[in-house]
Amino acid sequence: MSETPRKAERTRAALRDAALRHFVADGFEAASVPAIAAEVGVTERTFYRHFATKDEVLFGDLVTRLEWFRQALRERPAGEDLIRSVLASLGSAPTDLRLMVEIARLRSELLSPERIERTFRDRQGAMATELRAVLVERGVPELAAAVRAEVVAGAVFAALAVWTESPAPHDLARLGSLTAEALEQVRPALE
Repeated sequence: MSETPRKAERTRAALRDAALRHFVADGFEAASVPAIAAEVGVTERTFYRHFATKDEVLFGDLVTRLEWFRQALRERPAGEDLIRSVLASLGSAPTDLRLMVEIARLRSELLSPERIERTFRDRQGAMATELRAVLVERGVPELAAAVRAEVVAGAVFAALAVWTESPAPHDLARLGSLTAEALEQVRPALE
């Protein structure tokens, strides 16, 4: 029998919290999924129903497919400036802001810069895919939509990388201003 949405949400949050404690106490690589699941009182299989990998616990705030981003972007006025639309859509991320800051701190402390970069590149590609689909729906020619999507996603993730690599504390206002600044730098390529 599957969990109700509310129970599934509580289980996912409990698994995430337990995993973060284990990552800090044991180190990311040594943290054991069976031990994390046992602490929450669920099976290892339940952990993997909520998180495909341990990495996903630390990168879940970026959301693998970014459906929320596509939906928020679709709700923006079609004629709105692309940068304004992207910034507003990013602001709608379904993320606990306190948790986002804590996870950013843990990522920078527990993972190598190479591992973080690989995951950011993957998520950047997912964002570009979502953005491209919306641009094509708005009538932007395929190649132009693909180029714009890659440029915008690159700017967003460049800002995220700089923010993540900066010394603590990780201030979300700074992330917002870095993102806006990065998008303004690529504006000429979007015209």
